[in-house]
Amino acid sequence: MQINSSRGSLVRSRNLRSAKRSRMGKVLRCRTSLSNSSKTNSTNRTQFGSVSSSQAKQIAMYEKIEKCTTDIQKNVKDLITIGKMSYTEDETGKEAKENDEAKLLSGIKDFISDYNLVHSALNDLGSITDLALKKSLDTTVSENSVALKELGITVSKSGELILDEVTFKKADMEKIKELFAKEDSFADKISSKMESIGKSASNSLTMLDKLYGATSTYNKYGMNNPYYNTGYDNYINGSNFTGNGYYNGKYYNNTNWYM
Repeated sequence: MQINSSRGSLVRSRNLRSAKRSRMGKVLRCRTSLSNSSKTNSTNRTQFGSVSSSQAKQIAMYEKIEKCTTDIQKNVKDLITIGKMSYTEDETGKEAKENDEAKLLSGIKDFISDYNLVHSALNDLGSITDLALKKSLDTTVSENSVALKELGITVSKSGELILDEVTFKKADMEKIKELFAKEDSFADKISSKMESIGKSASNSLTMLDKLYGATSTYNKYGMNNPYYNTGYDNYINGSNFTGNGYYNGKYYNNTNWYM
């Protein structure tokens, strides 16, 4: 599976957006400072800020999806590499096998954790595109639910994976490898879907940057107004968002507008 170029592209996209937001911050903090000096519009600014927190949450979730999908692809690649290993019967071989099996189990736990973060974020975002991607994950899990249950992995009502560590540690190692450490396995199929989900999240972030960023000319108060585009004041690491931007309750995801 080709993931190196995809992962590199997503990392470059994140770096470009980070640099863009850093430049925005200097201009937008100045604009916010000026707008705060106007007493007559203080009520509107308060309402505006409360809306921007939802924008921040939306952006943070897409960035979380982008990161977790990349981590899952790398993790599954490492698991498949372990699955291909063979070992000698001497002490060195036995030690290497034990170490690799420990890495395998740890990697699967990380896989489940990242999977649940992506699944939950897609559900919370709730656009037609996001829900379709979530459904695709649900289908693959459903198709492998019996085999997963044998390893102590069940599915919650919301669709997230639940790991029973006691059952998992007692499970047959070959069955674990069949699901998580071989090409075209359950984990490999999920990884392929995560590549598409990561690209979708990256596209959404690019569009949201345009809608809420320094070049946007539209918000709740229309074009050319005193509060024009203060949407990225002091945005840090995709989560600390205190600005006042707004895009009329709508956001853009790939090719469609959603409320």
